[in-house]
Amino acid sequence: MKRFYKRADVVPQDSGFTVELDGRLVKTPEKRPAISPTKALAEAICQEWNAQEDKVAPDSMLMAKLLNTAIDRVETRRDDLISELVNYADTDLLCYRAESPADLAALQATEWQPLLDWLVDTHEVHLTVTTGILHVAQDKAGLAKVGTILQDIDSFRLAAFYNITTLCGSVSVALNVLGGNIDGAQAWRAAILDEQYQIDQWGRDDEAKIRHDNMKAELDAAVSFLTML
Repeated sequence: MKRFYKRADVVPQDSGFTVELDGRLVKTPEKRPAISPTKALAEAICQEWNAQEDKVAPDSMLMAKLLNTAIDRVETRRDDLISELVNYADTDLLCYRAESPADLAALQATEWQPLLDWLVDTHEVHLTVTTGILHVAQDKAGLAKVGTILQDIDSFRLAAFYNITTLCGSVSVALNVLGGNIDGAQAWRAAILDEQYQIDQWGRDDEAKIRHDNMKAELDAAVSFLTML
């Protein structure tokens, strides 16, 4: 759509901060007030609005998109999303290792195992590691602990957490990010370890590069979103 405003500004609200476009309050797609819990997040979203040119491209506004998701989707269906995330833990990327080649198996152990060890040390969540692609059911008590951890996360953090999990295919990676054990670059490296190994062996095509660039941009936005909370 065509840009319909001259400037965006951050203004305080009783419950946080919001963005106004020429004095008009920004709302979510469901017409709820788009209130950010912190000024830093509101300022980042304000920059996205001001960066739009002749046409507004909502897909380029990743911070605003996450805020809208938190308010319109996460807040209204938390239990369903948490159940979905627990299911991710049951098929967590970090638990499925290669049998061969040996250098890939060693790389997975080096990069992934410390993240699973951190889960044990920090949350007493033990996830079973296997080789191959056949599903191995995780311990129900461990999955229940993951659900309990997620229940304690507010809807804004849960929105970012959900994106990190789905982009990385791993609740373990997302929990490590949320707990401050790894940053966005480390999360991305863990998420694409297998693909990067194949790229190093055989090269990468243009389509794969575009897909990776888009995924990384969304992951970086989700990590930044968490930081600004």
